[in-house]
Amino acid sequence: MKNCFCGKILSYEDCCGAFHSGRQVAQTAEELMRSRYSAFALADVDYILRTYAPETRPNNERAEIKQWAASVMWLGLQVLSTHKGKFGDTQGRVKFKALYSEAGKIHEMIEDSFFRFEKGQWFYVDGK
Repeated sequence: MKNCFCGKILSYEDCCGAFHSGRQVAQTAEELMRSRYSAFALADVDYILRTYAPETRPNNERAEIKQWAASVMWLGLQVLSTHKGKFGDTQGRVKFKALYSEAGKIHEMIEDSFFRFEKGQWFYVDGK
């Protein structure tokens, strides 16, 4: 069994695959962030766009997102911190570090992501 792309010691099917397929909805901001990372690893642009908050969704950038996500090799994810984003919260922050290889070079992306819970699910709003 290969671990999920997000770093959890579960198979993809039992972890982020359940969110991508619609069998489950992320229960926390961290689960949504991890599932979005896995979606980038798979270049699953439909899931990436579907989990954006409507007001920040980059609807005209579908091709660019797909091209970029498919052009890099995702090497690992580390959650650095979380603030709120649990059951009963309406907002949450997840700071993470993602490693990827692009054009033969290793890159590190650190982002403090903001999430919002509404209508029974978490959405990615933006990140710094």
